Amino acid sequence: MTAEIAIMNRTAVVLAADSAVTVTSWKDGRQERRYFKGANKLYELARSGPVGLMIYGSAGLQGVPWELPIKAFRESLGKEQYDNLKTYPERFFEFIQHNDKFFSDEAKDKALVSLIGAAHFRLQMLVANHAGVEDIEGLAEKSNAEIETALTLTEEEIDALPLPDLLTEADIANATAKTSAVLTEEAPTSVLLFIQSDSRGYLIPRFIVALVKLAVKEFLNFADETGVVVAGYGKEEYFPSLEVYVCYGLLGDRLIFKRNEPRVMDANSPAVIQPFATTHMIDTFRMGVAPDVLGNTYGSTQQALTDLGRRVIAECGAQSPLTEERLAELVGAAHQEHTDRWYQEIRNQHVFPLSNIIHSLPLPDMAALAKSLIELESLKERVTKPSESVSGPIDVAVISKHDGFVWIDRKHYFRPELNPRFFNRAD
Repeated sequence: MTAEIAIMNRTAVVLAADSAVTVTSWKDGRQERRYFKGANKLYELARSGPVGLMIYGSAGLQGVPWELPIKAFRESLGKEQYDNLKTYPERFFEFIQHNDKFFSDEAKDKALVSLIGAAHFRLQMLVANHAGVEDIEGLAEKSNAEIETALTLTEEEIDALPLPDLLTEADIANATAKTSAVLTEEAPTSVLLFIQSDSRGYLIPRFIVALVKLAVKEFLNFADETGVVVAGYGKEEYFPSLEVYVCYGLLGDRLIFKRNEPRVMDANSPAVIQPFATTHMIDTFRMGVAPDVLGNTYGSTQQALTDLGRRVIAECGAQSPLTEERLAELVGAAHQEHTDRWYQEIRNQHVFPLSNIIHSLPLPDMAALAKSLIELESLKERVTKPSESVSGPIDVAVISKHDGFVWIDRKHYFRPELNPRFFNRAD
């Protein structure tokens, strides 16, 4: 986990991120987590332009730490600047997708085979369900005809699964072409369904086609997601903006990512406080009440109004009591009016005043606010959970149109006074 924040007004945007990273491994069938406090999540994306980047979620892309392509892209930019901020992440993702030094064709094909092969257990369980057994081992008692019937039903179920908007039929076709030969060769010795009986080998081609289709359609559900936040200015922009993407990784030759709604400042825009990843305490600060309390209040109010309506009907002894449908309709209307009123109070008492203040904050105070909010999230994590998955030094940067990317707080894994040559090289 992590905690990050972007605070933006018409003058600048401040980015802040903690340094905690979680490493997960398996030992003796049990999952173990280790927590470290020195990860870099905030970067200067372009030396020639006022642009910064933060990452959260997965720390790497198919085994490659995000830090490597980020810094390589920065070097490749040189003195080039783009007119609009949104061009920077677009070019960054293109750089990753087509850079064979990080991801060779052989590495992409190997990763694709691994991705699709990992779905074989899920596919066998679908076959087992349609065959009427509880687990894959139970398929050993089924005849080839029963297995074929179950596989046919499984194929129909997979065909009915929706294809996510980010993916296309071409992705399925490409994945099939790249992996079918390898998977067909490995299936007799690695898929329990065919290990149980050599006579089922004639079903392997159909099994592989279904396997690829299932893995691609479920790709987004099992991908290691990374949030990518890009903030700053294009060359022709005088107000800052915020671009947020979710990157799901490489599917064969294609990098799969989704762009969220951007946040763009102008002369009339309200200030922006946008937290990422772990956001509980920051949301509490913004709204004056914890999000889980809001959710519980919303649900309990609905139930309380329904119970009150039933008690009123019972007390009145109505000859023609309301139906449950009519009661639900009245309760829904009253609940919505009630919710709208206290939501408006939250906005009036907390959200709007805070936004107005941020518009007037000097840059040092904006940076201090961003750091304090991450510290607050870290403090809650430290005193309420044993994990400390939000912790470590907090990196803070201010990005403005004419001053560019300026570090306010930045950790080093070495003592700066002993390494002047490092800063000479950077200059």
